[in-house]
Amino acid sequence: MNESTLGLSISDRGVQAVEVTRDGASPTLLAIDEWDNTLSAGEKAPDAGGVERFTEYLAVFQKVNRVKARDVSVALDTSYLFLNHLPIDDDASDLKIREQIKWELSMFFPDAGTADFISDFHRLKHFPDLQKSQILGVSVRRRAAQAIGKVLDDLGLSLNILDAGHFSAENALRINYPDSFRRTLALVGVKENRLDISLLKNGTLEAYSYRVVHSNQEIVDEIGRLSRETEGIFSITAYGPYLDKDLLLQIRRGSALLVEALNPLRHVSVSDTLRLADHLTVPSYRFASAVGVALRRD
Repeated sequence: MNESTLGLSISDRGVQAVEVTRDGASPTLLAIDEWDNTLSAGEKAPDAGGVERFTEYLAVFQKVNRVKARDVSVALDTSYLFLNHLPIDDDASDLKIREQIKWELSMFFPDAGTADFISDFHRLKHFPDLQKSQILGVSVRRRAAQAIGKVLDDLGLSLNILDAGHFSAENALRINYPDSFRRTLALVGVKENRLDISLLKNGTLEAYSYRVVHSNQEIVDEIGRLSRETEGIFSITAYGPYLDKDLLLQIRRGSALLVEALNPLRHVSVSDTLRLADHLTVPSYRFASAVGVALRRD
């Protein structure tokens, strides 16, 4: 039996949506589209009108594309999240790590209760000499998750996974680029005012950071600096709804390394019944997070 999942990537640049089905290990794209985002998912409380319009847009996507998926996986842009690096002892339990994340949240947000957040973490670089590891705590406002949950409930859908968009794009990279498990790569999420940067060694996340940018020239300069000053990386892979062909060309010209645009459909078949909306041009790197979160199975 085919397993079908609806993947949504939500950011200030809009919503990217895909329906992907798996028959064994082979994924197939059944539907794809994007639209404006009306759902506030950051520090602002979601407004009822925005939630209602978001529900309407998603319902139209379901109807027009005859979406059958009931399970939905959602990737939220990192600008909506609170991310914090923490050193942790190698023998620290998951419970202790989560308690540390809660304490950090209470320091940064003293007026909010820790119950106001949903948190998870990623293990980063290990320092065997110190018997410590670096952890990246990832937290989202509970009210944002509840607003998404309400949308899905109203449409008879179930939330499967809630992830950070950048880490969903990492999943798309690993699935579509098997050689990433044999090299050290930089993955860069290109946003209008932010760059998300991961360093992956043999497919494992070793470091994460972000840069605030204010222009395309700053984007080019920051990625150029990354290519020249980061030791050991073989190439850079870029993605994001803000990325376009002209900006990609500028980035390549300013980089000392190969810069490849992430194609999340590289090893994904396209259904013969796929419908493309008239307004949609599909540089696939725009949909990296949506495809990546739809293909997650953990």
